Amino acid sequence: MVTTLRQIAAKSTPHNKALLLMTLGGFMFASMGALIHALGKEVDWLLIAFIRMVLSFVITLVLALRADINPFLLTRPLLWFRSFIGSSAMLATFYALTVLPISDVAVITESRPIWVALLAGYLLGESSGKKIWISIIFGILGILLVEHPIFTSGSFAGAAALYAAIGGAVVMICLRKLRDLDPRVIVTHFSATATIITFLALITVRGEADFSELGDMRILLMLLGVGVLGTLGQLAMTKAFSIGEAPSVASAGFVKVGFSAGYDIFIWKYVFEFQTILGMLLILGSTIWLFKRKQKPSELKLPGKKLDIKDRH
Repeated sequence: MVTTLRQIAAKSTPHNKALLLMTLGGFMFASMGALIHALGKEVDWLLIAFIRMVLSFVITLVLALRADINPFLLTRPLLWFRSFIGSSAMLATFYALTVLPISDVAVITESRPIWVALLAGYLLGESSGKKIWISIIFGILGILLVEHPIFTSGSFAGAAALYAAIGGAVVMICLRKLRDLDPRVIVTHFSATATIITFLALITVRGEADFSELGDMRILLMLLGVGVLGTLGQLAMTKAFSIGEAPSVASAGFVKVGFSAGYDIFIWKYVFEFQTILGMLLILGSTIWLFKRKQKPSELKLPGKKLDIKDRH
């Protein structure tokens, strides 16, 4: 199977490779989310986040050094901004995953392209047309339908997932602006920053770092799975955004929702309410419609802006 995937990738265009990477990344992130959801019943979610980021830092640092790449880039303010926003969004996601069904978290966080369109005018100086605003309205209605039972129960997890989506949108914009950097540099910088932030959060909120759970081999292996899957998913998606067309690549990220729903249905026997299904369809439909635009082969589009293909390299 691995050989077959390599053969397909070798014959694919850069854009198709990007879609394949997003699909693989989506599966890895959904699997990571399933492990986090299971671990949340036994392990502090802040400790899960800390272990995940430590492992991610070690793995990407080794990959960068083996490729003779210096990952310690300290002179790019936008890279620091991406890492800080990404760290806070990551913490919000981890908290939400330990409380809510992973498919609910996935569909809310994968509304990021809608927020990219909404924020583009402020962060990129781009205007939004009628089609984009209609998509934004329907997407937000979908989010309200998905989150309504969460908010009425007084849960903070829904708000955390929504913040993760908005923070993720900012990260997506930053990744496009940082496409000249090797993905290993970006992920190493992010994981190092997130490791420090999660450790500070752990000792500030909990008063101390309790690593006693690591003595359980089953929990340790699950935590290792979280770190490895999260790192590989991060590298795959970062690479996908560097070689593929952003609108289509972002839309391909919705495959994670399908994988997450599969875990909820087959492992946790979760039954979706009608309004949740309707909200999911509105979010998915509005975002897919937003990014289904005709593009000339010679150009790459972000909402309201054209970028020449040669500028991607």
